[in-house]
Amino acid sequence: MNLLYPVLGALIVLAIFALLFGRQARDLLRVKAYREFSLRLAPLLSTGVFIAALPFVMRQATLGINYTPVLLVYLCGTAVLTVLVARSVAPEERKAGSAFRKGEYEKAATIYEELISRRPLPRYYSALGACLDASGNPHGALEATDRAIKLDPRLGIAYYNRASAHVALGERDQARRDLETVFRTDSDRRLRRAAEKALATLNGRRD
Repeated sequence: MNLLYPVLGALIVLAIFALLFGRQARDLLRVKAYREFSLRLAPLLSTGVFIAALPFVMRQATLGINYTPVLLVYLCGTAVLTVLVARSVAPEERKAGSAFRKGEYEKAATIYEELISRRPLPRYYSALGACLDASGNPHGALEATDRAIKLDPRLGIAYYNRASAHVALGERDQARRDLETVFRTDSDRRLRRAAEKALATLNGRRD
């Protein structure tokens, strides 16, 4: 009974994390990328199962019952959980993100192109567009972000990235429309703040 409240508290925290993750990965559900969504969510669900089973394990130990089999199950579960965490995000995706943050845009674009060849997800096309735009290829960026929006019309980051490419081409009206669309799509607070700032800059240039 003493473990009940700590276990419930831990499960509530995990549930909150799962909800936050679900909001960040809604684009995967929209394009029916259930495998990718499940792999990313699996570590949280597995951890929840282990936490929920903890009172049972402790009771076995208290009663003096041989709990070696249960311990082995937990050890195997830990190994499975480690594998799931490692696979929850493709290593190439992490490398691409790291390369982009370092300013290695062409390298990041190459990695995203490889990812797209295996799994053409809208988020990959959008990220490819950002890489191409940053590397000085706005026409390629427009093509990639157009593809992302065609696959998922509610992907806010794709509109933001396409707006940046429009700006690079001097197409400010198109950029403004894309930035305004960000507020009507799936976008978080940080993205909306970035869109607001970009809109203010565009309006200032025009005036």
